[in-house]
Amino acid sequence: MPVCQNCTRKWSWFDSLKNLLTFRNSMKCNHCGEIQYQSRSSRTRMSLFFCLPILILPFSVMFHLPLTSVLWLEIAFVLITLSIMPLFLKLTNKDEPLW
Repeated sequence: MPVCQNCTRKWSWFDSLKNLLTFRNSMKCNHCGEIQYQSRSSRTRMSLFFCLPILILPFSVMFHLPLTSVLWLEIAFVLITLSIMPLFLKLTNKDEPLW
């Protein structure tokens, strides 16, 4: 779970997910109110997590899965991805460039 770099308090899973789903560059700590940013390594991992549900598509074509099965698999993968993303969130005080 992410830890605020100012007050060193751990964020909850729900607060982390809520801040990730806002798609903003900055995140406000609920404990001290300071602005935090997602670290460069954390943003790289998150972009890879978003690619995971897309990996189902080639296998569904290869194994001739019905469309309803593919949709259920996609929904399951998206929910799993969303549930584990807050565990890999890392915070920093400065906005780091991605490259």
